[in-house]
Amino acid sequence: MKLGLTSIACTLLLLTSGFATAQTTIDTLTFSDPWIRASVPGQKNGAGYLEISNQSTQPATLTAANSDRADRVEIHTIIREGGVAKMREVEQIEVPADGKVTLQPGGYHIMFVGLKQPFKEGETIPVNLNFAGGLVTTVQFKVMAPTFTGGGQPMQHHMMKGH
Repeated sequence: MKLGLTSIACTLLLLTSGFATAQTTIDTLTFSDPWIRASVPGQKNGAGYLEISNQSTQPATLTAANSDRADRVEIHTIIREGGVAKMREVEQIEVPADGKVTLQPGGYHIMFVGLKQPFKEGETIPVNLNFAGGLVTTVQFKVMAPTFTGGGQPMQHHMMKGH
């Protein structure tokens, strides 16, 4: 039997369409309590924290973050070696299917390297979070007092699909 190019394309579309419903999308991810500590005089770097929940049956992978407020934005964690806490960049953070991951002081966090201007208490900083599969969302991080330790209520954010 001969199949034309259109028939092959339709067959491939039908075969792959079942997989699309199981994939993680931006709509299956929620972002709670995004915050950044306000800068103190002379501070060149900063850190952001939030909770990412995944309502999909598939894991989601945070692969990068970016913001125009820093020269670089990296994903970091804190590891302990010989009783000493050390900050390390990681390539990604997996958010489990039907689960969540919390970026918090002493653990995973978004690192803003080379601040272009200090983070001021009360302002909101847009940060693009990039996930595997080309999913991108912009989350608004609230700048809190330098002494804030987290644990606030979920905050609203703006999401966009792109890139």
